[in-house]
Order: sequence, then structure tokens, then C-alpha cells
Amino acid sequence: MMKSTGSLQVFVAQVVLIVASIVAAAETPRWQLEWQKTIEAAKKDGQLSLYGGQEITHQDILAAFNKEFPFIKVVTVTGRGGDLMARIIAERRADKYLTDLMASGPNGPRMLYLGKALDPITPAFILPEVTDLSKWYGGKHWYADPENQFIFMFEGTIISTGLSYNTKMIAASSIKSYWDLLTAKWKGKLLSMDPRGAVPPTPVLILYHKAGLGPEFVRRLYTETDITLFRDRRQGTNWLATGKFPLCLLCRDIDKASQQGLPVDEIAPDRLNEGGSIGGGGSSVLALINRAPHPNAAKVFINWYLSRQGQTVWQNVMNKKEVEASDSMRIDIPKEDVLPDGRRVEGRKYSVVGFLDPDPVQKLLQEILK
Repeated sequence: MMKSTGSLQVFVAQVVLIVASIVAAAETPRWQLEWQKTIEAAKKDGQLSLYGGQEITHQDILAAFNKEFPFIKVVTVTGRGGDLMARIIAERRADKYLTDLMASGPNGPRMLYLGKALDPITPAFILPEVTDLSKWYGGKHWYADPENQFIFMFEGTIISTGLSYNTKMIAASSIKSYWDLLTAKWKGKLLSMDPRGAVPPTPVLILYHKAGLGPEFVRRLYTETDITLFRDRRQGTNWLATGKFPLCLLCRDIDKASQQGLPVDEIAPDRLNEGGSIGGGGSSVLALINRAPHPNAAKVFINWYLSRQGQTVWQNVMNKKEVEASDSMRIDIPKEDVLPDGRRVEGRKYSVVGFLDPDPVQKLLQEILK
């Protein structure tokens, strides 16, 4: 009789444990179960392959990620968006599927998108702080692709006008509109980086696609102003700083040069009649490559990178280490470290620039800059 009683007690204990586990599972949020499952699968992946510039491969960003997920070895390939896109396409043609994630400007993954080489990134969002739209600018997720699911825009920086000037030679107020550049006053005094490349620079794409400017403005800019083109980015900034030219379109590293005491500055968007836009920067989108070799590790990185912590790290690195104005689309993180030229003004509305078709711009540039 006592043996039967003992067996009954064991049976009851087992039932209690089963019921308790069922209740616990029922009380665990679905996202948490999915996250735990993804973490375990990522441990089996063991590695992650990231293609992009410092916006995704900077050692401080990777160190912060690996502090949270030390079991994922990160392999990086750095470079410009167009070059990386060409590399990925070449790898895939050779039946090599080596890339998990790519970060670049919104036009960087364009060929991958058109070539059906991207997976929708939206289903990879797991953490509530990533899926919660109220945490993002405008109360929504922004995408650079027409289907709104493949090329995710995490950067919402005010886009530079692309115009910089020598502060000892002219005042910023000298230019009130892009159209001012076509006046006789500036003929022969304008410098520009050669805009021809795998993908035209974002400021030139905006000039072409922006209402009130357009292809006619771009044509006249490069054919009527006796504009001087350069290819070495250091040479262009040096010519501007030494006063060889008072105005430059697409000069690089102006923030760094200014901090070094050189007499250069950028013409802010709010000084021009055409106004300002956000997004579209060189480090603004994240794309998930299909047939990724480490899909679960990629999901872990996506959720960390787009989380409050990840975007805080990214924003800090880009502004303080790279000295590149970068403002996250997340609105629940501090903005004090965002350089003033790129920081959104609270309460002000901005147009968001995502994908801009480079093909007609490229065709026009090749035609007028033979």
C-alpha cells in the first residue's frame, strides 16, 4: 500500500512539473521563444559575414556586438557600396554564397535587389524594441526599395547639400539656391569631384531627381560653369582650403578639415531655397542577402544593430570616431553626439530620400562629361 502511495506521489509530481512547464511556456512571449531559438541556431552558425564600410565593420561596433554575442565570429569585407555590390555579384556568378549582410547607401544594394539576390529583412525583426514602430522616425519603418521590405533605412541624417566653401573667401549667405551656381559670378570658380562612377554620388542624384532642379540643372551645371573636376578626394579639399577655389561640390571630409583649423565649411540645407531631406547617406541601409551562409547569426546581428543599444553604438562611432554626421532613425536614443550639420531638428518635417534611380543620371553624366 505504501509502495502504491509512493508511486502516486511520483506521478502527481511529474504531472505538476508538466503542467508547470506548459504554463511557463504559455506565459513566455512568442518573440522571446523565437529569440531564444534564433540564439541557439546562431551558436551553430558560429560565424557572420558582413560587407560594408565603417558603418557596419568598425572595430568598436563589432566589439560591442561580440561583447553581447561572443560565440559569433565576425568576418568583414570593407569597401564602397558599388564595389562591394560588384564583388557580391561576381561571387554569386561563381556559385559562391559568402555574404550575410550588407550596409551602404540606399543605391548600393540596388543591383542585388533587381537581381533577386535579397531576402525580405522585415521577417528577421524579432526584438520588440525593433518591431515597435513608435521608436522610429515618423512612427514607421523606412525602406529604400519600392516593395518596402528589402532595403531597410536605419539612418535619418539631414543630407548634405554637397556644397562647401572657403570661409576666408566667401560667406555662406552668398549662395541661397543651387541655381545661383549658374550665374556669371561663379563661372570658373567652382570645383567638383568627378561624379562618374559605379553609382553617382547622392547629392548629384538628388539634384537630378529633385523638383525645381532636375536634369536640365545638372546639364547646365557641368557644361556652362567652367567647372573643374578632380578625382583625388584629398586634392579637392586641399584646393578648397588653400583658396584655389572658393566653392566645391562633393568635396569630402569637410568636418575633419574644419576641426583641423582649415578655413572650410559646408553650406547647410536650411540656407538654400530648395530645403533639406533626410536619409540617403553613405551608411544608411541594411540588406539581408539571400542564400546567406549564416542566416541565424545574421538575424541576431540585425536585431542587435537596430536595437536601442546597437544604434546608440553606431551613432556614437560615426559621429565621434569617423567624424561623419549620422543621425539614427530611432528617436528613443540621445542625439547630443550627432554632429550639428546632420542632426534633425525636433518638430521639423523632412522629406525622406531612399532609392534614387541612378541610370538616367549616369547616362546624362556620361553624355556631358565625355
